[in-house]
Amino acid sequence: MLPILALALLASCSTPPIRTEVAPRLDLPPYRAADLSPMPAEELLWGGMVIEVRNRADVSELEVLAYPLDRRQRPMLRAPTEGRFIATLPGYVERYDYPEGRFVTMRGFVRGRRESLIDEKLYVYPVLEATQIHLWPRGFQHTGPRFSFGVGIGVIR
Repeated sequence: MLPILALALLASCSTPPIRTEVAPRLDLPPYRAADLSPMPAEELLWGGMVIEVRNRADVSELEVLAYPLDRRQRPMLRAPTEGRFIATLPGYVERYDYPEGRFVTMRGFVRGRRESLIDEKLYVYPVLEATQIHLWPRGFQHTGPRFSFGVGIGVIR
């Protein structure tokens, strides 16, 4: 029993997919059109759900619905969303490699902002120049060690 418990403990301490000293940014609010405060210049670790992929002349853009990240850098899907951002990747990105609805975690630098409409509402997107990206497998939120302990009382008649 002890070796199984030790193995489960080691499995729960797995390393995050993006090796970095950068902590997830949990203090950045969603950027709205009315928020004209300066964008942070430091390196960020952001993640969320891919909404759309757009290929431009020199870069590809992923529009991402941001979620807070847990200590393993996974988007926390039960938490409220944190707005949207645009991640730029060099060159051409196949939209089938980053399909809508898949989750990503990215490391990079905010390199500005872009205003655009979401439906009929003006929105300000932070633009992240991604230096690393991790695409989470489908069902990633259901992986990892699970423990269950129970105590019961039986009555025999």
